[in-house]
Amino acid sequence: MGFKSILGSKKCLPVMFVLTLFGFNQQASASGHNGYVPEETCGFWGAFSCAARNHSNRYNTKYPVVLVHGVSGFDNIMGFIDYFHDIPESLEGGSARVYVPAISSWDDAYVRGEQLLDYIQNTVLPDSGASKVNLIGFSLGGPTVRYVAGVAPSIVASATTVHAVNYGSGFADWGLDTFPQGSAGNTLVTDLISSLSDITNALSGNSGNENDVLDAILFMSSDGANAFNATFSDGMPTSYCGEGASQVNGVHYFSWGGTDHITNVLDVSDYFLAATGNVGYWNGDENDGLVAKCSMHWGDVIADHYRANHFDGVNHLFGLTSIFHNPVSVYENHASRLRDMGL
Repeated sequence: MGFKSILGSKKCLPVMFVLTLFGFNQQASASGHNGYVPEETCGFWGAFSCAARNHSNRYNTKYPVVLVHGVSGFDNIMGFIDYFHDIPESLEGGSARVYVPAISSWDDAYVRGEQLLDYIQNTVLPDSGASKVNLIGFSLGGPTVRYVAGVAPSIVASATTVHAVNYGSGFADWGLDTFPQGSAGNTLVTDLISSLSDITNALSGNSGNENDVLDAILFMSSDGANAFNATFSDGMPTSYCGEGASQVNGVHYFSWGGTDHITNVLDVSDYFLAATGNVGYWNGDENDGLVAKCSMHWGDVIADHYRANHFDGVNHLFGLTSIFHNPVSVYENHASRLRDMGL
């Protein structure tokens, strides 16, 4: 039974506490993934070969990196269109161990979080030999990785949210006001999104994933996000637009985002984000077209001012991003950061 199904009774929290207290929810040791190479201190003799070895392992974090998609997400389509465009390959070029799960493209973070937890426990950890993972979640993937960090902190080394709906989306709020639940417009929009999602799932080979578009939209509203934050508050900023604890229950929390709309005139998706960025409810806050700057904050805020819109957060559309900002390098720098921290 998943967390969402028993959330109202709060039964799972005492059970988790007891399991953790008696060690049943703990890993025996914090072992790294297969092929992990610790950083080497270079002396005078052999300095060149040592430096070359360190460079080839520059993104080789101790624990595997798991990249978690947001809504309308997938791992890849037909084997050649990646959701995280060029990012896994770039990290693997520095010997990172990278996994990209395909969880429900449209559902709330409770359902998606349970799917992610199952994927980590039954795929990533057995396959890599590691005892923990570094989670990086984009958009709705942000709360999704926070869910896993909250219910299973012993297997999470770090949880990073990217352009994430940590406090909800002003565009989701606008959409629910414009097309209220139960209205013909709401039904039409959700049905259309569901149909498009089914096509994406089929093309990516993930047709077994169920979707609930309305649940996803309700979750991404301010009310939905705040209800989630009341339970999953680890790393939550002490004040809106501030920063939160950088480490809670052994999990390191990070976040980053940007505030531009049109970053490349050749990218047709930029014009969609320019439109959504002008109709959403932002309360005067800068936004990336779908998420307000301050809503992206969680834990240690690496940056919130990148020259990037929402889709640039995963280097789309196919790398057509600002000449002043390279999204791939942000992921590379973060992998280096985690490696330097022994994560």
